[in-house]
Amino acid sequence: MRIVLAVAAFLLLSALGGCGGDENKTTPAAVLQGLGRADFVDRADQICVQGRQRLILAGNRAFGNLAPEEKPSDAAVTAFAKSHAIPILTRQYQQLRELQPPAHDRKRIEGILDLADQGIEQLRSDPTLLNRGSGVPPALQRAREQAFLYGLGACGQPIQRPAGGASLQP
Repeated sequence: MRIVLAVAAFLLLSALGGCGGDENKTTPAAVLQGLGRADFVDRADQICVQGRQRLILAGNRAFGNLAPEEKPSDAAVTAFAKSHAIPILTRQYQQLRELQPPAHDRKRIEGILDLADQGIEQLRSDPTLLNRGSGVPPALQRAREQAFLYGLGACGQPIQRPAGGASLQP
């Protein structure tokens, strides 16, 4: 269960960099390029919510049978990171990068997304990060914090278990 919580927290961090779903596929690029801050935050948070849901579902499928105090093996965590967490996070950040933030916020958002990319690379280098400490690679933690400070509520919040359980991050 702890890994599910850690993975979810990690995924939430990625969501702050690239929170998104399929809405962008039907939105013309010209519209996305002209988003104001409120619309940008709204769309980014939608992406994050969808990404978080994917991560929670994948985590529950992979580790839902573990007792609350039971910790998955590093091998199981590594397999989960490679098959689910990293691809989901990568997709989220790609979707966020497709959104064009307001011109005056572009550098700040790019910095957040760059931190998220570093966090994904940290996870690629050591997938067992999901099984240690907070369960969140350091750069992803910083990205989530920066996203929250910017106003990306869904992208910057810790992931909650669907059944209203404890936060997925410590």
